[in-house]
Amino acid sequence: MAFFQGILLGTIQGLTEFLPVSSSGHLVIAGKLLGLNQDSLTTNALLHLGTLIAVIIYFRHELSRILSSVWQWVRWNKKDSHSALAGYLLAATVPAAAGGALFEKFFSDAFDSTFIVGIMLLTTGAVLWTVESKELGVRNLDSMKLSDSVWVGLAQLAAIMPGLSRSGVTIAAGIWCGLEREEAARFSFLLSIPIIIGASVVSISRGQPLVDVTSIIAGMIAAGLSGFLAIAVLMKVVQEKRLRLFAVYCFIVGSIAIILTLKQ
Repeated sequence: MAFFQGILLGTIQGLTEFLPVSSSGHLVIAGKLLGLNQDSLTTNALLHLGTLIAVIIYFRHELSRILSSVWQWVRWNKKDSHSALAGYLLAATVPAAAGGALFEKFFSDAFDSTFIVGIMLLTTGAVLWTVESKELGVRNLDSMKLSDSVWVGLAQLAAIMPGLSRSGVTIAAGIWCGLEREEAARFSFLLSIPIIIGASVVSISRGQPLVDVTSIIAGMIAAGLSGFLAIAVLMKVVQEKRLRLFAVYCFIVGSIAIILTLKQ
């Protein structure tokens, strides 16, 4: 992979991992239309690690409180809202982890089809458009229930499909469960951490040895910087109730992907 390709793929990965437009869908489209090449599963996994670093840095204070609470719960059986949140994050991770393993071949085949990506982008747009009509939630993460985390987890499972935005559908699921918009976004971003770690470990273990380390490092840095920016932007967009801007974008890109596929 060339140095420029590393930076471009990393930037695409970082921006679209957290903005509700589907990183997997955009990487598939970029690969097909621009002739970009992701040399191996290892390359893709390391680009994801760049975005992982971004979300850890952005939510470092909250993660510190969660880890501290989990330690106190394990050591002294002292429970609080942050240790409960850790449990809900774990529960929400299970559907995607289990479903991804059980239906790996099905999801993997979908990555070869820009038509499927287009359909899923249209679906993402529809989800983002309709969720804006939902009345504002009043619940924060302290009042979250197990059923809420399960619904968000099922949304994350569905988002393994390329073109269906993980951040978009998980935030929407949280809002539909009655969470405040910003709280739904916080939970979605925190939930990305275990799933990115798990997917990266699996991909690296199955990938090929790296050839161009410099390009990979450049891609990781680009993914981290653009990912941090994307988190900040989306948190503001969610607060201002402007997700339909991304819905329109998904409708346009999804339609283009379908049209280009049908013309081939």
